[in-house]
Amino acid sequence: MLRRAIVKGRFHQIDCAVRADGSSPAAQFLDSLKSGIWEHPTSADAQDEQITDYHWFLNAMRHWANTGEPVYRDAVKGLDNGVWEFRHGDKRLTFFDTDGDGGYTAKLPIRCYEEAEAPDSEYWQIPYFDDLIRVGHAFTKVSQKTPTHDLRQSQQVREEDLAHDQPGQSDAD
Repeated sequence: MLRRAIVKGRFHQIDCAVRADGSSPAAQFLDSLKSGIWEHPTSADAQDEQITDYHWFLNAMRHWANTGEPVYRDAVKGLDNGVWEFRHGDKRLTFFDTDGDGGYTAKLPIRCYEEAEAPDSEYWQIPYFDDLIRVGHAFTKVSQKTPTHDLRQSQQVREEDLAHDQPGQSDAD
């Protein structure tokens, strides 16, 4: 399975997840922002703002790949069952980690300092992730709580992407 590479850093390689039908919502999102044509009913950003957002997401992913940490505290957030999101304004781009063989262990936010993997980091609530990171579903956040639909889509993109890596899968499937 050929995935669009975003960045290979010191800590992580970040690629776009691929759905069962071969589409890549993250790649489509990034391309739309870069062109200033991201359309969502509640997001009326000017073309220049979308292009700026595109560069913010690239920088955030580059920083994560090279340091294993977000560009600032609220730039990432754990969502559900090991899916996280890069957050900028009202735009969200989900991500998850994988072992590269179709498996994953859900990385959940650390709630107790004593359980932190990096207790000396100001981001001690963020667990260590596997080397491979995949960006998946993108959406515009319209309320305080992430809509159930977007949580389901995030999980579905992860499941479909990981299925491409499982032993016995071929690109012809």
